[in-house]
Amino acid sequence: MKGYVTPMGYMGYVEGRYLLFCSESDYVDYIRELLEMDAPAEAA
Repeated sequence: MKGYVTPMGYMGYVEGRYLLFCSESDYVDYIRELLEMDAPAEAA
């Protein structure tokens, strides 16, 4: 994960570009959700 704080929020690096988030924790949550969506489903 990569990013930096700005006066407007947190610029987080996602899939080759920077996106503005309200906070670093919002960025971390977003990345976690992306990783969960990309993970293969577990076999039942």
